[in-house]
Amino acid sequence: MAFKGLFPKLHPIKELKNSRLMEIAPDVWEIEGYISTQFFIKPASSNIFIFKDNDDVLLLDTGLYPYYRKIIIDVLSKFKSQGAKNLTLLVSQGHFDHVANNDVILEAGYDNVRFLLPKIELGTIDLFNHFTGDFEELENYYNPYSMLPLPVKMASKISIKFARSLIVRMTKKLFNGIETLVDKAELLSMDSRVTKKIGEVEFMGWDVGRFFAIHDGAHSPGHISLYDPKNKLLMTGDSTIEINPPFFNSRLVKCIELMEKFRKIAEQGYVNIAIDSHHSSTYFRKIFDKFNIDPLHPIQIADLAHGKDECVAYFTMFENYYRDLKDEILAALSNLKEATIPELVKEFKKSDNEAVKMKIAMKFPNFPSRLDVLIAVVLDELKVPYRRKGKKVIFTSISS
Repeated sequence: MAFKGLFPKLHPIKELKNSRLMEIAPDVWEIEGYISTQFFIKPASSNIFIFKDNDDVLLLDTGLYPYYRKIIIDVLSKFKSQGAKNLTLLVSQGHFDHVANNDVILEAGYDNVRFLLPKIELGTIDLFNHFTGDFEELENYYNPYSMLPLPVKMASKISIKFARSLIVRMTKKLFNGIETLVDKAELLSMDSRVTKKIGEVEFMGWDVGRFFAIHDGAHSPGHISLYDPKNKLLMTGDSTIEINPPFFNSRLVKCIELMEKFRKIAEQGYVNIAIDSHHSSTYFRKIFDKFNIDPLHPIQIADLAHGKDECVAYFTMFENYYRDLKDEILAALSNLKEATIPELVKEFKKSDNEAVKMKIAMKFPNFPSRLDVLIAVVLDELKVPYRRKGKKVIFTSISS
């Protein structure tokens, strides 16, 4: 089967034909993903990367729409005709827009096929339970359904149970047809990670041929970035996207720490190409124009960063963006002294900070970006104290 989603007849088949197949470095190919402003109707699909290393081929992410399957097979077949025998699949994370075509590796005709998956990512690639379970975790702190579009918001006024049932029904349809191939995955344990220095900076992760899968745990518990030392290429997955953090198990502080590390190795000359799972000049320019958003840096609407200066600028931009979001949340709480998460959302929106304006512009449900989740994650990461008053959870400013 293949992804069908909520509205299969509305899938962007014509728009997907604008996606390019690009050789971004010798024997490194990117199949450009897709971004729209209608997340549930036309969900985003990740960029797909295919690396050849002598007899070995590494496929990183498989995207969402069935449209990509033939393109993936064509590139894999080309490498096979050049003598490649071994095919390994990695996913930067278990989210549905990265894993929906995983079973394509069974159609590629390779002698040896493997799917490597960090064990800690099993909870994420369990798509239905992860999505619905995320709401149930947030329920411990506030009513997350009250922050959603009107039908779910009104349902939550009747009862949380009713709102939850709507999310369950929607989620079942959203992930309809996806086969993640998780039952065939070789699980990478946390104990099997190795420590590796890139320049003067230490990372933990797994060696996969010449590549190093950096376990960063930023966008999801098992999220990885991939480093290619031959091309000095760093594929950062979803650790460099404007919508972080989209789920309660995403980590914004980890994103800040990771960007600082990436910036440092770029400054030291170890990154010549920086690219991620979603940025695309084809789609991002249209989004910024539609929502009248000014990029924080021109590199934000490019396909990739190339050369030392651009790579440093790229990571610096996201480091500052994430740090500003965190600082503005704490400032909002400091202004109120005590507040619930919905109250903090209202206060946060008053900020004139450019990072906040961008985060607000990329609003739910146009994008999978929710201010309530952002605030909940930061408060949880920083262990901000709170107390319960009836059904309310009230957070207290650290500085008060």
